[in-house]
Amino acid sequence: MSIIEILSTEKYISGSEIGRFLGISRDAVHKRINRLRQIGYTIKSSSKGYIIVKKCELFNEYEIEANLKKPLNICKMIKYYKETASTQTAVKKLALKNFGEGVVVIAEKQTKGYGRIKRVWNSNAGGLWFSMLLKPVIRPDGSSILSLLFSIALSRILEKKYGISSEIKWPNDILICGKKVAGIIIEMSAEQDIINWVAAGIGVNINNSLPEDLKNISISIKEVLKREIDRTEFIVAFLTEFESLYFNFQSGGFKQFLEEYNSKVAYKDVLVTVDSACNDAITGKNFGIDESGRLIIETKNKIEKIISGTLRRAEN
Repeated sequence: MSIIEILSTEKYISGSEIGRFLGISRDAVHKRINRLRQIGYTIKSSSKGYIIVKKCELFNEYEIEANLKKPLNICKMIKYYKETASTQTAVKKLALKNFGEGVVVIAEKQTKGYGRIKRVWNSNAGGLWFSMLLKPVIRPDGSSILSLLFSIALSRILEKKYGISSEIKWPNDILICGKKVAGIIIEMSAEQDIINWVAAGIGVNINNSLPEDLKNISISIKEVLKREIDRTEFIVAFLTEFESLYFNFQSGGFKQFLEEYNSKVAYKDVLVTVDSACNDAITGKNFGIDESGRLIIETKNKIEKIISGTLRRAEN
């Protein structure tokens, strides 16, 4: 039970009762109450205790915790920042301090947000910018599959909760009407056969405004639905969806999700080009991915299976 849920009952509740529910001291309760007031909650206090009079409309960790219907192993701790350089940088610092799996770092705004190949990610207020600390029990060469799982989770939420059809552009982008609405980055620390930790960053254009130079290639959910979206509702749905995918993948592999992923693949059965930092660009027909997450491209001479790269439609 979160402090928001406790305070949202229709009666006053004492500091000692709150402390008993949360397993903390009265002094710690007082500090949390002050923190809630600082970020916009109206909390009335009297000799009887505390009660919330008005809920804050801001997006924050307390609302997320209160709306999670059950505890999640992938979300044991939430750290929220109004502004930070990058949630990826923040979560990697926590990983180096030996924090366990299940830390989620969220920012209202990022000043130095980045995606794959350190590309700048525009991260204005109103979007959903967060990173997760994971410690999957898989081989390091299987870490790229995590990006595919995140893609499936995002695609499911868009369709089930908002009725939006989307496509997955291998390996890490979600498209709506051919425009990018979300992106994923996976970074990790590993040894030969063991992953020490994974920092997974996700950015979703929800209610944020997009710069003019990105409007031809990017889109927000608000733009699609013509209304504001509750970001708390979105991230709670996403975390719940991903929790199931994540643990099913570790126990049963990716094959169980292969058909679903390939049904969502962007540029399927058309000519594409894959640019790679290591090899020459490869052009051929896109057949989706195999169960190892490799992109299957049929060139004029043979079938290529590509581990990493940047996918685009082939130029005519």
